[in-house]
Amino acid sequence: MVIGLRWIYGLASFVLWSSFALGCLRLVPHTQEFAQRLVDWSIQLPREFRDVLFEPIARVGKSDISVFNLFQVLIFIVVVFFLAHASRRVLLNQILRQTPLDLGIQHAIATFTQYIVIAFGLLVGLQTAGIDLSALTILAGAVGVGVGLGLQNIANNFISGIIILFERPIKIGDRIEVGAVNGDVVHIAARSTTVRTNDNIAIIIPNSSFISSNVINWSHGDSKVRFRVPVGVAYGSDVRLVERLLLEVAKENENVLENPPAAVRFLEFGDSALEFELRVWSSRLLHRKGLLISQLNFGIYEKFKQHQIEIPFPQRDLHFKAQPEVLRQMIHSASSDQASPEREPVTQG
Repeated sequence: MVIGLRWIYGLASFVLWSSFALGCLRLVPHTQEFAQRLVDWSIQLPREFRDVLFEPIARVGKSDISVFNLFQVLIFIVVVFFLAHASRRVLLNQILRQTPLDLGIQHAIATFTQYIVIAFGLLVGLQTAGIDLSALTILAGAVGVGVGLGLQNIANNFISGIIILFERPIKIGDRIEVGAVNGDVVHIAARSTTVRTNDNIAIIIPNSSFISSNVINWSHGDSKVRFRVPVGVAYGSDVRLVERLLLEVAKENENVLENPPAAVRFLEFGDSALEFELRVWSSRLLHRKGLLISQLNFGIYEKFKQHQIEIPFPQRDLHFKAQPEVLRQMIHSASSDQASPEREPVTQG
């Protein structure tokens, strides 16, 4: 079974590469006649079947299109996309990986090379099939009408993908926020971009969203980001001690940068607490912001507990303006209601 599959795969590969080689020969001067003879010699089919294959079924410009031409175009499409994918994989994994280029630049170069191979291969395939390329102006007009009527969203996403590859507002590995989506860029394609969240969920975003809407890129240009941690302490606390303890928490955390240094701000006198804010810089946990905030909160709680600094909960003071006699009557009435036992219903037998 395996041998049979290998034989079929080898035969298919031979046919594909042979068709591609014949197409290249037709592009070279003085070899078109040789290529045509090779095709005629290699196809040993009954005359009737050959007539069906080579009988013109349509005309595009000055070219007659037959079933064999369509078959050639189909073969070339398969070969071209296979070569484009292989060239991108080889270029990315074996060549660009050895360079000091940024990962996003490597993916942009590999993707652009893939597009060039596809475009060149399709032109070679059409020329090999004998299709007059000047007739493609008609096809271009039809495509333009299609884009204007129903393909404008696809065209918009494709053009946006090209802009992203060249302008590079985002790249592979960036931490971004688009609307409610927060995650890492893992793949940039012609039509869409794949973002993976911390929950390991892949979200496909159309490329036009990155051009037409606001995008927050946490790692664009400079990876240093400032984090803010709000802290409230009870009235009567030593504010200078609070400042010192917060700076100690920042200094003891390995994910906090020493430069720029951490800072503490006394924001306001709140309703229930003195409001402080710890501001730190980090470049390590951009992909897991909640983890850094959690580490700092744990450290703040432990420091405050050691130094008996209270973190208050919301409080409200009630001021009664009624007369003391009225208040005493209300309290006495409430106490009487609570003290009096409930009467059990009397049942008559």
